[in-house]
Amino acid sequence: MIWSLLFVRQLALTLWLGGLVVIDFVETPIRFRVPEVNRNQVVAIGRRVFAALNKLEVIAGAILLLSDALLLPHFRAGVRPLEQSAMETVAAMWLAASVQLVWVRPRMSALTRGLDLVNRDPADPRFAKIGRLHKVYSGLDLLKMLLGLLTLALWVHP
Repeated sequence: MIWSLLFVRQLALTLWLGGLVVIDFVETPIRFRVPEVNRNQVVAIGRRVFAALNKLEVIAGAILLLSDALLLPHFRAGVRPLEQSAMETVAAMWLAASVQLVWVRPRMSALTRGLDLVNRDPADPRFAKIGRLHKVYSGLDLLKMLLGLLTLALWVHP
């Protein structure tokens, strides 16, 4: 059972962190460079992609937290503090993903719906709001990546 829980938690973090890195650093930049797709279409696709990613992240975080909670009693005393710290970093990742899912992304999506991003008017105050929300979203993504790497480092204990 311990081996299965370790496998599940590592798979969940791999999918979460890997998906986050691929979408943020590969898929999104490519999507903006496709000449056959205009900015309105790029944003519409992005809404769907990030909605799916946010759901995956919250599910992966719940799986990680559950497996960590079940594993913690099985670790020897010297390792427990590292595992507890890893569990706390996963909890922080999960919280960041949850904030994106229920607060940041829905607000950004609502602001961009019906907004012409091709012939945009820079004076439209919605663009400033979208920009601020996008910075919050991007900051939370960066935080999740750093916490995910920290979690991996804590799992690779002596």
